[in-house]
Amino acid sequence: MSFEVMSLGWCVRFPPVSLMAPMSAYFLETLGLPRTGGLRIARGDPENKNLMWGGETIIVNHNFGGVEAPVSPREADPDTARHAPIYRVNDLYGLVERLRARGALVLDPRPCAYGREAFIVDPMGMLTGLRERDAGSPLAQDLEATRRRRRGEAFNPGCQSMPEGWQELGWIRLTAEDLPGLTRFYRDTVGFTVIGEVGGCVLFDFGDNTTLELAPGGAGRAPPKIQMAAQAAPILRVPDVHGAIAHLRAGGVHFVHDLLTSPKSEFAYFADPEGNVTGICQTFHPSRYCENHTVLAEDVESERRWVELKAARRG
Repeated sequence: MSFEVMSLGWCVRFPPVSLMAPMSAYFLETLGLPRTGGLRIARGDPENKNLMWGGETIIVNHNFGGVEAPVSPREADPDTARHAPIYRVNDLYGLVERLRARGALVLDPRPCAYGREAFIVDPMGMLTGLRERDAGSPLAQDLEATRRRRRGEAFNPGCQSMPEGWQELGWIRLTAEDLPGLTRFYRDTVGFTVIGEVGGCVLFDFGDNTTLELAPGGAGRAPPKIQMAAQAAPILRVPDVHGAIAHLRAGGVHFVHDLLTSPKSEFAYFADPEGNVTGICQTFHPSRYCENHTVLAEDVESERRWVELKAARRG
């Protein structure tokens, strides 16, 4: 059974309270990611310095509650970091120079499949990747990203554009201790769609041209008792969160949190066999209006794209 994913909705880090301000300053001021405040202020919400735009319909969120303990040095090594969001960028070398001039700690660029990449170390000691693909890459996701960039397509209502050279979050990279076993879990138990293997990594569709990338080199651990202990988690928009939970439970998947409700969505978190946490959420659509529900523009746009894609696939 396939697992329906509309898009990557949120990329969440869970810093301890002591690092919340440094993390916000680093991502907003040093890296220059745009704040989503304008879109929230239009709804009457207070400006939130911990919500940033990740490109297209993706929100980057630093949510307090992480463990007040040093992050493992493995998290600052691209070959062993358990979790690293990676942005599509243009002119990687120029971008690295600009970021270093602003005080960012950026590891030296290195080759990767069909291009090159570099990694930023944040105040938590965790990585954010920058990846530039060659113009000749044959991968469908790279071709679509190039089409969007050339046409000037972007979706960021109520906030500034992405910084120079940044396009959008393209990958969530997880390193696996048992790559074949973790591949079977996400493919056969969860039901994510495999879209290929590149450079020794297994790629899964995360919706709307984003990719889950499983790479060797990780170290597994027991599933955390709460999602904050995982330090980071992607949250996926799904069309039916209740059906998704039932499907995962039938496969024996471990849930860190059962169904929760927020003003904007219903959501839950599950863990894989190596302790990585993923969120799934069903956001509220205007047709589901009630007094306590909030409908966000990026969620409506994500659903529109998903419906359009399904229609195109049916022909």
